[in-house]
Amino acid sequence: MPCPRRNRCARSVGFMTQRHIPPSGPGGDGISQLADSVAAAARWAARAVSGWLIPLLGLVLLTAGCTTSSSSVHGPPGAQGQQALPPGCTHTVTRADDVPAALDAAAAGDTVCFSGDLADTDMTMTKSGTADAPITLAADGATVHEVQIKADHVVLQGFTVAGGGGVLLEGAGIIARNNTVHDTEQGGITCDPCTDSTIESNTMTHVATNGIEITGQRITVHANTISDTVVGRHGGDADGMRFYGSGHRITDNTISDISAEGYRSPPHPDCFQTLDNSKPPTFDVVISGNTCRNVDAQCLIATGDQDGNSAAPSGVPSITFTGNMCANNGAQALNVRHWPNVVVSQNTFSGPNLTRAVLISEGSTGCTVTGNTTTGDRPTVEVDGSSRPRSHVNNNNPA
Repeated sequence: MPCPRRNRCARSVGFMTQRHIPPSGPGGDGISQLADSVAAAARWAARAVSGWLIPLLGLVLLTAGCTTSSSSVHGPPGAQGQQALPPGCTHTVTRADDVPAALDAAAAGDTVCFSGDLADTDMTMTKSGTADAPITLAADGATVHEVQIKADHVVLQGFTVAGGGGVLLEGAGIIARNNTVHDTEQGGITCDPCTDSTIESNTMTHVATNGIEITGQRITVHANTISDTVVGRHGGDADGMRFYGSGHRITDNTISDISAEGYRSPPHPDCFQTLDNSKPPTFDVVISGNTCRNVDAQCLIATGDQDGNSAAPSGVPSITFTGNMCANNGAQALNVRHWPNVVVSQNTFSGPNLTRAVLISEGSTGCTVTGNTTTGDRPTVEVDGSSRPRSHVNNNNPA
């Protein structure tokens, strides 16, 4: 009876099996006692009976090892898993019933820690910290149903969020880091509106609609991993990241494996998307060092079909897209429509269905496309006649 591969619980030695016993941790003493008992039985059997009993004892030990190990496997692929709570917890919550009171009692500078079975809990935080003394909500990987933070200067770290509306943030100076969000009904992490906030080193898997969505000013989105976004129960799209507003820095994220297949009404999966429908103007946004892989539409799409992002300051770069790796499945990697003043530089474009890497059309004037590389001898840039004024296209390979 072989161990399931994911458990990696044992290795075979002849007919016997050696169990790797963890040196410490919950249940460690019981496991050690089990191993000692089986080892003693094996020594007795070697002295008392012929060799037929040895394989049987090996099977018993293998089964015990697999049973003990399998309980340590939790969460979706890429989950942050068990984490240590930070030192200096002001209060530690281990029961779902205690969550509301702990959040309500939190004050500037406090660290409220969460551990245990909180899977049915909806956390709502409305108490603010200060820039010098934020309130920290920290977990050891404990699972909650949904998180809402409507406050300033709050840190959210170490949570697993599953099954609800994801993580909903609204305020200034918010930090969300080292969290895992999966299988939500609506979104992964949404920051709307936020100012001077940071979303970093989180993992979003199989969330509905968007892995991350930001609206506001000066939001940093760094080193997050997004995969397998899906359409929500009420329809919509399935994107990696959406962004609106100004001053954002979106760096070193990985977005992968978002499919349009399997739907009656297929979505249009893109790694990065912005548009001007009832959203603030989007400008001074830098998207750099990111990886977009196996996503069925575009790496970046920016569309100003209602007003062409006309509220953005004149002459200021709206989006600077630089140093990214795009290996998407659409007909182009970048699609800029009715969206002027985009800078596209030093990127690498590939994909099985590319007809060109960058398409600039319908009045997207003042765009710069330089120093990019496209694989497979597909052209790098196509600019239509309405977008050529003030455009600069040079040093791309192929030209």
